[in-house]
Amino acid sequence: MKHTYRFHHTPELENLVVDVENRGEKIVANVSGPRADDLGPFVAAYFQSFNEIGPLTCHEGRNVYSLYWPPVPSEAHARFVEAFWKTWFFGRPTPPVVTFAITDKCQCRCVHCSAATFDGKRSEFSLPDMERIVTECVELGVTNVIYTGGEPLLHRDLEACVALVPKEKAVAQVFSNAVALDAARLRALKAAGLYAIKISLDSPDPDEHDRLRGRRGVFAAVEKGVRASLDAGLLVGLSTYATNESVRTGHLPRVVELAAGWGVHEITVFDAHTAGRFREREDVTLTPESRRELLEQSRRLNAEHAPRPRIITQSWTNTASKFAKYVGCLAATSQFHITPSGDFTPCDFTPLSFGNVLEEPIDTLWQKLVTHPAYKTHCQECRMQSRAFRAKYVDAIPENAMLPYPIERLDD
Repeated sequence: MKHTYRFHHTPELENLVVDVENRGEKIVANVSGPRADDLGPFVAAYFQSFNEIGPLTCHEGRNVYSLYWPPVPSEAHARFVEAFWKTWFFGRPTPPVVTFAITDKCQCRCVHCSAATFDGKRSEFSLPDMERIVTECVELGVTNVIYTGGEPLLHRDLEACVALVPKEKAVAQVFSNAVALDAARLRALKAAGLYAIKISLDSPDPDEHDRLRGRRGVFAAVEKGVRASLDAGLLVGLSTYATNESVRTGHLPRVVELAAGWGVHEITVFDAHTAGRFREREDVTLTPESRRELLEQSRRLNAEHAPRPRIITQSWTNTASKFAKYVGCLAATSQFHITPSGDFTPCDFTPLSFGNVLEEPIDTLWQKLVTHPAYKTHCQECRMQSRAFRAKYVDAIPENAMLPYPIERLDD
């Protein structure tokens, strides 16, 4: 598979041409154009990083390195590369990812739910609103539209929402609890253009997972949903989270063993956040010792289970490394979030609103975010885990205030 990458929205990259080909598990990139000499080494280093980690799988003729990235080579990935360069080399933050909570309906009552304290002014987006919002997100530079909730499968028009994402420019992904997954629904979502599905697994123990989800039978639904998703031809990931207790008790190795047996492609491990129903639970925030242990576990498990399931940890993005410039807090560089009521927030864990997508264009709200004093400089750690940030922007939110809270009210 070959594809020629051209960059249409970045003057610095005008006339630069990158011919990308996947030769089995290797990516070969040839650069031409007026700036090939000075940009060529950066292009080579970028694609060499893919060759070092190797693909998870080949999907429809293209290599997949993470469910969060478009497949390589493709036009959607060319747009992802352009967004990366605009953000990190030319100082114009361009987000490749939007997490879009299209409904607040859910069958579960999870003990950790980050959306549980957000307001319920609006339970579901209409399809006309969705069409405009998705179009504006993609025009801004988004290459991965991730539908969340609540439970997105409870949105009456989810297949139509998936079909709104232009396949030549971006991929569509769904985060699900698996309760409503069945073979017919998955076939419909695949036909609509769904690229990948991430299914939540809070514990490798069935009874504990069901307890944490507040509903019996959810673990069984997860296993059934994973297998049915794979049968439908989708890329499949698991999403879990880490607390000090789960790190201490060996939660991740057991999750990986399950995922490997089921055929999962990728596992995302989020840090537990003092947000939502965990807002008062400072004890769940990972200590430096827990973070180091989690990173060591993921390194070892990735080596043992290569090429998949590949483990991606939020702890890695919060840890100094040779890639430190490009990681840290993803808000205002790599992503933003839209709540079911339309509030534009930095991420789905941050209870701060920069406005509403039903009232202002996406690009206007993005500029408000990236020029705000708290976000205009890249942060090397998750802001929601920063004591200084929380003291100024989270702890200062009035008690019983409706969330997410307008950030301008905290800017005095």
